[in-house]
Amino acid sequence: MTRPGVAKVCGVCGRFRLYDPDDSYCVVCGYDTLAAECDCGRVFDYALSEPEGSPLHCPRCGKDWRSGPGAG
Repeated sequence: MTRPGVAKVCGVCGRFRLYDPDDSYCVVCGYDTLAAECDCGRVFDYALSEPEGSPLHCPRCGKDWRSGPGAG
């Protein structure tokens, strides 16, 4: 059985990836800082198709997700 994927972002390296709902560790840097939604509650499905390294802001609140750790 395939589990549904959830778009999550790492709070350390800022990478967006599709994860299992219960995953908490980043596949890129290994830290346990994954978040499934922005501080405003917007889910990250919009971010999966954006190229790495390009600017990325939440379409609801405008938080900058690509300026480094703790951006926004």
